[in-house]
Amino acid sequence: MAKAYLVAVYYKIHDEEKLKNYGADALPAMMANGGTALARGTNISEIEGVPPERAVVVEFESVEAAQKAYNSEAYQAAKKKLEGGVDRMLFVIEGN
Repeated sequence: MAKAYLVAVYYKIHDEEKLKNYGADALPAMMANGGTALARGTNISEIEGVPPERAVVVEFESVEAAQKAYNSEAYQAAKKKLEGGVDRMLFVIEGN
């Protein structure tokens, strides 16, 4: 079974405090559901195009595991803390 990667791309951070509060609970919720943080932060080097303000990559054993973590009660509670605090894209991609 191929690994899967949950990727969050933060285009604009409007409220650092909301992001901090979200982050305190979101990563532990993902890890409790089998996620491993591979990369997260704001130290992004531009190669092509406009870089986001922040990016996060979390590895899971499968797409289904990533979706389960995203839909978990703990993650959904953390996500509510972020409402209106950022503009972002969040997706899961299957690895090779």
